[in-house]
Amino acid sequence: MSGVLLAVTIDCECDKGARWRSKSPLAFEGVREGVGRRLAPLFRAYGAKPTYLVSPEVLRDAESVDILAAQSAGAELGTHLHGEYAEPGAFEPDVTSAFQRDYPPGVEGQKLASLTSSFRDAFGRSPRSFRAGRFGVGPESMGLLESLGYAADSSVTPFVSWESAGSPGLSFLRAPTQPYRPARHSPGERGRPGESSILEVPVTIRPHPLARVPIFGRVAPPRWLRPTGMSSADLVDVAKEEVASARSRSPGAPVVLNAMFHNVEVIAGASPYAETEREARRILERVAGLLAFAARESMRFVGLSDVAELFA
Repeated sequence: MSGVLLAVTIDCECDKGARWRSKSPLAFEGVREGVGRRLAPLFRAYGAKPTYLVSPEVLRDAESVDILAAQSAGAELGTHLHGEYAEPGAFEPDVTSAFQRDYPPGVEGQKLASLTSSFRDAFGRSPRSFRAGRFGVGPESMGLLESLGYAADSSVTPFVSWESAGSPGLSFLRAPTQPYRPARHSPGERGRPGESSILEVPVTIRPHPLARVPIFGRVAPPRWLRPTGMSSADLVDVAKEEVASARSRSPGAPVVLNAMFHNVEVIAGASPYAETEREARRILERVAGLLAFAARESMRFVGLSDVAELFA
């Protein structure tokens, strides 16, 4: 599959548990063991370049910062906003439930600026890539990211609406599946033309095969390029389908695949998805299966900001 690029984007957060409840006190085995000893060697083995999108609480943990800094030669580091952990008004929640788009005027910008400053203090450079916690970008988000010097965002989830999760109007049902310049105040839809300098790199998601079937199609879940709950064969099918779809719309253009998961998913008991070591290892094996497929197909491994440079 020449001309296909694969970004593997990983939301880096503190350890969680059932129903995404944060551990108390905060714990970071998902960085220490998950990134340092499990994911990093796997990516090196395939020559892959992951993008670690780092949440504010991780930036306050010195050992986690050291581990992530050690990855920077072969990985991209970006930011990930769970606003509860960012100033102003930072606190340690039981569950991160906020959507940044729903903060009062000015607060979203202050929290993004705080996160960006913390990243700069931790790593000595400015972040170029971003993903909103709970995918909660809104009408002010792109302009704020532009002002802070970001190049790429990956908060859009095609074929998915988050309205039932608690944020009315947060829907990406009609979003493009390939990178695009979003309309600044409507990031979930392609502008005509999109005026934002940010490149939106959507998470790779395909509709369910039965999505067009009456009644059932309304509840048929879309399929993410994500190792949680998907076999390696399923991931390959989603990747192939997106490549075929993108090429049918834009023959000859590069195709970008964007896989995502959380660092805590590869650690037993650190997320709702892997209660046991066996389940954690299965997720890690699925990541390996996707990387092996990409390597066999001669895909190019890229970070999110690499995609922005390619489409500049």
